[in-house]
Amino acid sequence: MIRRHSYRYLFYSGIVNGIGDRFSQVAVLTLLLQLTGSGVAVGMALGLRVIPYLLLSPLGGKLADRFHKKWMLVLTDVFRIPFALSFLLVDTKEMVWLAFTAMFVLACGEAVYQPVRKSYIATIVEKENLLKVNGWEQLLLGVVLIAGSITGGLVAYIFGTSFAFWLNGLSFIAAALLVLPLKENRSYRPFDEKENTKGIRWEGWMMFVLAIQLVGATMDGAFNVLISVYGAETFQLGELGVGFLYGALGTGLVVSFLFSSKIKTYGLPFCLALLILEGVLHMLASRIASFPGLWLTFVSIALTGGVMGAFLDTILMKNMKAEEQGRVFGRVESWTNVQLGLMMFVSGWFLDIFTPRTLGLWGGGIGITGGILLLVFYFSSRKKLNIASVEEGSDVSCRNKECE
Repeated sequence: MIRRHSYRYLFYSGIVNGIGDRFSQVAVLTLLLQLTGSGVAVGMALGLRVIPYLLLSPLGGKLADRFHKKWMLVLTDVFRIPFALSFLLVDTKEMVWLAFTAMFVLACGEAVYQPVRKSYIATIVEKENLLKVNGWEQLLLGVVLIAGSITGGLVAYIFGTSFAFWLNGLSFIAAALLVLPLKENRSYRPFDEKENTKGIRWEGWMMFVLAIQLVGATMDGAFNVLISVYGAETFQLGELGVGFLYGALGTGLVVSFLFSSKIKTYGLPFCLALLILEGVLHMLASRIASFPGLWLTFVSIALTGGVMGAFLDTILMKNMKAEEQGRVFGRVESWTNVQLGLMMFVSGWFLDIFTPRTLGLWGGGIGITGGILLLVFYFSSRKKLNIASVEEGSDVSCRNKECE
């Protein structure tokens, strides 16, 4: 399918875009450590990447419903080029402010880009192929995580950080060119200002999907902080351990594509089962005493999360009205990323009080507890909130509104 479908242009563009961003991120963090010698500067840089999602993801989603999605993707890529190259001017401690500014603006572009990309998938991909394509999206994340992080470190080490910044700038140009052949092949009504003054109608099943994603983001916030701690300190392997664990996550996401493409029947209870399983795996990771065992557990965590993510995105894309998808995905991206950032902040603070293994145990407990509570709520309220209507892959938007 990837060789024949027009989605391939969006897939290749995402690969180029994502790897370029990883190159830049590795190089920027290295540069900040060299110039400031402070881990606080690195933490601030990572924190700045979360803030734009609070306001700009909903705005990007709204614009995606109103304007041509392809040209929005092109514009967000082109807009980020000068800021990607501005890191080349950061060569003294006094110029560090420019690095923070550029990282913030690049994160703003990413906050707009993501909901536009997700809503665009629903307009160029047939409904029967959405699950397969969302599996490819998880594969894309895995490839970017493996190739971008590992290769980015090698490029910065061998050729210097400047070369990595040039590659990132060029990647935005290439990504923009790759999406130009795309055309939307699913019709939908244009944005109607009068009709949409009341905003999006959040139905019960939509709120339920959002709740699953927020619980997952809470659990993953603690997990993101623990990746570096497990690799560098708990097992005392330094940067090598961190690199191996990120490689495990990328491997799990790649393998998740194979699993999600084979599963034909799925629904919200199945997604909740995956959420609970991921929580169990987090708790298991906090107890494992051998690094190979931890690596395999990380692969399993990413595999489970990748399959669940593909299913949840597919449920949203299949059952929402096409003209509202940009705004819905904008809100989802905003809330989940802010929740992720807040949990990362809280987890960093908790590490000064509790051991990493204790934090990992609690993080997994959040996933298990949240999954069980949502499962109980599902079976007690699915008819009242119309949650069960998405179980058979039916088109909720067609049942609630007239279909053309």
